[in-house]
Amino acid sequence: MLLTTLDAAPVEEGLLPVLSRLTQRHTVLVASVSDPHIERMAQARGSTEAVYEAAAAAQAQAERHRTAEQLTRHGVTVVDATPNDLPPALADAYLALKATGRL
Repeated sequence: MLLTTLDAAPVEEGLLPVLSRLTQRHTVLVASVSDPHIERMAQARGSTEAVYEAAAAAQAQAERHRTAEQLTRHGVTVVDATPNDLPPALADAYLALKATGRL
């Protein structure tokens, strides 16, 4: 299990180059904490500033989603959740991996 950010640059520069070797011998799970403030910003409306904030938040969420998809294509299980939701999401991911015989 790797706890890291899902920002594109660090993943592409640091993790992706070694991922094929890592996934050959290990089941890899990447856990990342998403910012609940960004989720709230993405829903904001009502003023011009709120709409711009929502657009910026949606762009940040889309980048995280693209990075997670890129990791998934390499055989990585990705858990991206808010601080309160991360522990149960990790437990669920572990149980799912175990149930499918990947552990």
